Amino acid sequence: MADALPVGHSSFGPFTVLAELASGGMGRIYLARSPGGRTVAVKTLLTDGVDDRRRFAREVVLAQRVRGVYTASVVEADAHAAVPWMATEYIPAPSLRDLVEGCGPLGPSALHWVAAGMAEALVSIHAAGLVHRDVKPSNVLLPVEGPRVIDFGISQAGDVTRTQAALGTVAYAAPEQARGEPTTAASDVFSLGATLFFLAVGRAPYREGGAGSAMEQLVRAATGDLDVSGLPPELDALVLPCLALDPAERPAPAEILALCASRLGERPDARGGEDWLNPSWIEAIEGHRERRNRAVEDARRRVQPDAVTDAVPLPRPTSHLAAPAPVRRTRLWWAGGGAGLAVAALAVGLVVRPWEGDQAAGVPDKPVRILEVESEFRGSCSTGPDPGLLPTRTPVPDGRGFASYDTQTCVVVSTAPGMTVNKFKKVTAFEDTGPGAKGWAVMVTFEDADKAKFAELTGNVAGRAEPHNHLAFVQGDDRLLASPAILERLPGGSAPIAVGLERDQAQFLAKVLGAP
Repeated sequence: MADALPVGHSSFGPFTVLAELASGGMGRIYLARSPGGRTVAVKTLLTDGVDDRRRFAREVVLAQRVRGVYTASVVEADAHAAVPWMATEYIPAPSLRDLVEGCGPLGPSALHWVAAGMAEALVSIHAAGLVHRDVKPSNVLLPVEGPRVIDFGISQAGDVTRTQAALGTVAYAAPEQARGEPTTAASDVFSLGATLFFLAVGRAPYREGGAGSAMEQLVRAATGDLDVSGLPPELDALVLPCLALDPAERPAPAEILALCASRLGERPDARGGEDWLNPSWIEAIEGHRERRNRAVEDARRRVQPDAVTDAVPLPRPTSHLAAPAPVRRTRLWWAGGGAGLAVAALAVGLVVRPWEGDQAAGVPDKPVRILEVESEFRGSCSTGPDPGLLPTRTPVPDGRGFASYDTQTCVVVSTAPGMTVNKFKKVTAFEDTGPGAKGWAVMVTFEDADKAKFAELTGNVAGRAEPHNHLAFVQGDDRLLASPAILERLPGGSAPIAVGLERDQAQFLAKVLGAP
């Protein structure tokens, strides 16, 4: 399958493509319009892998479960089309992060109104049997009608962004989540409380408000090192219970909703954001909506019969980051990004536990082994493949199964010896500024003593069929860090391990791996 919208493919189902909104190594998101004029966001899958298609189909099924006025609902989807796609409600609104950064914190009354909408969204998500795992200010949009929680269920859907909560947004993650333990609905409640604290105070609730090195942030989150000073007293009853370190002590979303409803009931005539939000927030929301709507109309004019210009051109091809060797395709597991990399992006998150002992900043607590991949499947290494996605497989051999961060993917390594890396010589986070490039990337360079072995390993697997052309970067007895596809032998000792990241994600990952 092509890395861009195929020639002549200007629609997905009944939706006509207006413009490209975002792109990554696994797919793209387009702005589109239905025959009746409804504007939607269409997410597409642009890889040919059988497992990628199955994961996308699973994401569609999970997303369709969620129903609620405070989430971005799925309008229509076809996971089995030549180019699999999913159309969701398009919401022309700024995020809570954008609003706080541009307009300042929110008052207590308005905060209860926002909290009510977010709690109702979590009620819908949890009722569908999902855990969001990445509730944060940038994942909540705020039109005047009420907040919309977006990107729900990605960790369960096999999406390439599943590990953002573990790396880029640790400031809003629950302590158990930062420690790499299983996350539950209570973890979402903690993240809700952290987001509400940010709305009220202007910083995250962990000590130093998310400032400091990546290692310091991770330690604070993992140990529950909170600093809730500055929170208005009238918000204590709403926010502080959500931030309980023990998940069992946190309220359920329905309880939060009831508390907010009681507070909002004091103003029975108040309705939407016009009645609750600060004037500066209303102005910012309306300004954002007007700009987005103008952009939609401009895009429509380019593709409709009455347009004064030609039909929308094909999206630009994803740019190429410098790589140690020329390649044909990149398989990204961790985050969207550019094609043309010889090594795929980080799959499921780097897990470090610096609070367990003294060690140099940025050095993982255990050596990293790089092993050849024998097989992989969607499901737990202990329980087997996810029912309905893959056929029954034989049990995973002892000591050869390595699980992703969310325990939803299992990679089985071969008995070949592989190699062990105690640290990298150099780790660099940089913004890809090439033509059509999007996002940040992280590049690692091996120590001189490890270069030849890494080149040998990449030469061993390059050219093999999927997934035997992968190398598994593992830690300990069962933790998968990455499973990059190797297309050619890499003799230079350097490899990009993550692309298409947000700046904070790239910097966090680089610092964890040893960047200054």
